Amino acid sequence: MTTSIVIVLSQGLLNACKKLHTMEFNERTLMIIKQLLDNMEKRDAWKNFDKKRSNQLDEQNQDQPDYISIETPSTSNSPSIWETIDTSIAKLIPSGTSKSRAIIEVQRYLEDGMLKRNMDPLKWWQEHKYNYPYLHILAKQTLCCLGTSVPCERIFSKAGLILNDRRCRLKSEKVEMLLFLNYNST
Repeated sequence: MTTSIVIVLSQGLLNACKKLHTMEFNERTLMIIKQLLDNMEKRDAWKNFDKKRSNQLDEQNQDQPDYISIETPSTSNSPSIWETIDTSIAKLIPSGTSKSRAIIEVQRYLEDGMLKRNMDPLKWWQEHKYNYPYLHILAKQTLCCLGTSVPCERIFSKAGLILNDRRCRLKSEKVEMLLFLNYNST
């Protein structure tokens, strides 16, 4: 590698870093969330992650029900042996808000050990989806991006082989089925 290439690359990296620092908050939020959800990078991301940026996780949790909702028994005339037990359990079990659940889940996630560099973060999230249910949903949405266009190009080239002049009268449903079968058979 020549020194002129190194200078150009270092200038490009420096310009990219400067651009990252001047980005708007909304543009950087997704990058920080992705870094936080990548188990190998989560400690570095937390340095830049504040309460305003946890709103996305909070929005995710708003649709979810409280931990456990035990209804206190109604005061009826029929005596129940479970009435006293149900009321005492209902007092003990917290019915946290979505904000408190989000905070607790993020704290537990950050206290968990970091993933080794040679392990797959998506497999880790699949194994720990019951420990961190709301973060798992967010991780599925943010970490599953296609890194290259090569698979798409392969599908289109196979489509060109399947749909030729002799087969140009095929309906779109048939072409989709043929592409699906052809792509998944290899």
